[in-house]
Amino acid sequence: FPISPWRAVSLRAMATKKSVFNPALEPFTQPLPETIASSIGRTIARHSYMEWVLGQVLYSLLEISIKQGRAVVQRPQPRQYAASIQGLCAFQKIDCNFDFEELNTCVEAADRARDMLVHSVYMRDINVRAERIHLVHGSWARAQDAEVIRTGDWPETPVLDRAFLTRLRKDVDDAVKCAEGLQKLVDDLLRKLHELRRTNRKYDRRRSDR
Repeated sequence: FPISPWRAVSLRAMATKKSVFNPALEPFTQPLPETIASSIGRTIARHSYMEWVLGQVLYSLLEISIKQGRAVVQRPQPRQYAASIQGLCAFQKIDCNFDFEELNTCVEAADRARDMLVHSVYMRDINVRAERIHLVHGSWARAQDAEVIRTGDWPETPVLDRAFLTRLRKDVDDAVKCAEGLQKLVDDLLRKLHELRRTNRKYDRRRSDR
């Protein structure tokens, strides 16, 4: 049967493309070296703190407690989160002049960094004497992780060395800094709004003539 030109191109690409996956990799079953384990733990802890900060901003704008927020609000995707914050600011009639596109970019990068560490299999090359640890995409990883691999943002078997861990930590720290900036701005704006509600009758939501 004749092969379509598109199919022929695809087959040639498959024939010429070399896989970077090393078949000699096997799961690393021993405890991770202390320096690597500590770095991974610090990065994951910082990511958890970033999520906590983002939650505080959302709960403050919703005017609910942390306990209520944990019970009824699930963390949305970064762009949904930014849209929610902007919508709540508009509802509260406060001008939140913030770079939400930067927030989206930073949080998405931080999520990828965290997912690399918690959704991967830690493996070693049995043909290499030096003890190098590789990250391999896990079989049960989330769909968005597969998309990261497809677009080339994730090396197939990156070596878990100091440079790679530093890069992941920087991605998370950048998101923490951005989230803290948003939290400070929103807290300042809400503080001013609450003062106006207390001192200016026009902003009193309990007025009967509103």
